[in-house]
Amino acid sequence: MFSIRSSCVKGALVLLLIVSLMTALIPACADSVRLSSMTDDEILKLLSDINSELVRRGIPRTATLPKGAYIAGETIPCGSYIYTCLAQGDDWGNLTVYSERGKGKQLLWHVVGAPDDGEEPETVFITLNEGDELKSGVPFSLTIMTGISFR
Repeated sequence: MFSIRSSCVKGALVLLLIVSLMTALIPACADSVRLSSMTDDEILKLLSDINSELVRRGIPRTATLPKGAYIAGETIPCGSYIYTCLAQGDDWGNLTVYSERGKGKQLLWHVVGAPDDGEEPETVFITLNEGDELKSGVPFSLTIMTGISFR
């Protein structure tokens, strides 16, 4: 009789160990994302959500973009940025920010151009809220603003 109880206790301990391991492994498996099973729209939404979260957390990142118009909350995440003009040679253009998808009030206007020899590229601090339109007449980069930085 004693050996039966001993084996029951051992069996219960083994079962408890298996359940504990499964409980620890299931959340780890649930956190993984299977990109191959996602549609193109789902992947683009995930990318947009990740970019928005990077901006929200203030994780320093820089994106290089061609000249053009961009809508905050759609083509670029809302947030605060350092705009850097990437014009070269004699190239120059306007940097403008408008509210309401470009149909509202002009929030910012700045002429930007290529730096002279030995100078740093021109930078401008901008904040883009949902629906703001950023227009740049030259290639540029946006760096997520994380606060004051010392060099």
